[in-house]
Amino acid sequence: MAFGDAMNDREMLGSVGRGFIMGNAMPQLKAELPHLPVIGDCRNQAVSHFLTHWLDNPDLPYSPE
Repeated sequence: MAFGDAMNDREMLGSVGRGFIMGNAMPQLKAELPHLPVIGDCRNQAVSHFLTHWLDNPDLPYSPE
């Protein structure tokens, strides 16, 4: 699982099992990886909120194992 918002994150997001693009990411990153879901803004602690939701809902389909 990885989260990114800039072009230096492109390779990581494209190769990890489950990548997420931040809502405030560079438009070019969103355009190059359109298959990845876009979550909230970094400035609003979106990664923390996403992980908390994921950990509180163990039946979600993705597992880090």
